[in-house]
Amino acid sequence: MSSYKLIVVKDGFPVEVVQNPTDYPLIGRGGNGAVFKLSDEHCVKIYPNKAFARAESAALRVGQDSPAFPRLVKSGRKYVVMELINGTLLDEYLRDKGVLDEQITEQILFVLKELKRLRFSRRDARLRHLVLTEEGSLKVIDHVNSQTKHYKYPEKLLKGLDELGMKPAFLKQVKQRDPELYRKWKSK
Repeated sequence: MSSYKLIVVKDGFPVEVVQNPTDYPLIGRGGNGAVFKLSDEHCVKIYPNKAFARAESAALRVGQDSPAFPRLVKSGRKYVVMELINGTLLDEYLRDKGVLDEQITEQILFVLKELKRLRFSRRDARLRHLVLTEEGSLKVIDHVNSQTKHYKYPEKLLKGLDELGMKPAFLKQVKQRDPELYRKWKSK
């Protein structure tokens, strides 16, 4: 048995790590699970229940042909082993930089279009669920609710940009790149 299967987490926000008898360092926690670094290439997300693991695994399987998704390695009852994405969470990057450049807007639009192409019901992502990789591309993480929640527009994304004071700049850049999306989102 792989030793990461001995890690136990319980519900909470963020989830609580109850037991970690391994040497794998905790690198992140959220409402659905805790992530541990297995190697320079892989991580494991441990969930408090099997429904979360099943949902994330299913979403990652759907996204395997997209460059916007981490590669799925394997999954089990309460875990998912996947590609470790090295980079900076988009909310931290934007907060530090203080400005939203056009390349980031293009990457955000690409991710949202990928979610639509892949027929996800949740075509949205919180800024903290977007990772700007060292190569400059965005990867979307945390897919537990990607196929169960429904949004008509990227509500969480726009809210996060608004909180950073970057929503007007984003919408202006969207208007230049995709006037139809702009019309749908401008009053949101």
